[in-house]
Amino acid sequence: MNTLPGESHVHVMESYYNFVKSKVRIGVEGYNMSSLQPLDLVRSLAKLFASCGDVFHVEVPRDLQTNAINGTCTIVVLRGEGAQEKALALNGTDMGGWILSLTVLPPALSKLSSGLSTAELAAQHVSHFQRNRSEGISVTGYDPSLPGDAVKVDLTNRFSSCGKITDVFVLNSRALIYFFGIGAVDNALRLCREPDSVLRAKPLPTPKRKINRDHPSCGPFI
Repeated sequence: MNTLPGESHVHVMESYYNFVKSKVRIGVEGYNMSSLQPLDLVRSLAKLFASCGDVFHVEVPRDLQTNAINGTCTIVVLRGEGAQEKALALNGTDMGGWILSLTVLPPALSKLSSGLSTAELAAQHVSHFQRNRSEGISVTGYDPSLPGDAVKVDLTNRFSSCGKITDVFVLNSRALIYFFGIGAVDNALRLCREPDSVLRAKPLPTPKRKINRDHPSCGPFI
């Protein structure tokens, strides 16, 4: 499977989140559901809000079978500098039989309201993506008398040249190391077959298994 390199993937996701965040979502209420057709409402709102910025989408709640409007709030999605302020200035406009009532709606992606920056969200997304698609090896041969944290650091240093390490779990009798990237597991297995290696490894089944944490120090190493 071809995958984007980590930094490129983060950049793509950050651009996507910035694009979604740039959309202004305005809730429109006040119309009479029984006296309007969806297309007429879309046209009138698109024309009205065209002065506020680019009208990206007008989402009218409607019955999929009858096509009748079946909700009191239509969403207008805008883009452009000052679009939100310009749109809110239209609040109270007489639309010829009904009065426009407007509210600003949260972003379509709830995570954009989390307080994290788009760069942080992108890094979080890529980390989750890589972990869910990682492949692992089971490793023995290390000194079991060492503290778990020391084993994690040592194994991470030894296998860092094999590929992107997403997790290291130290269990009672073995360690599990997960990698993201094509060929990473093969590189790790090859490393353990070298004559001077005291470590022994075998591939784990895929997809990634849930871990039974039978050791107090087996949390993920990031």
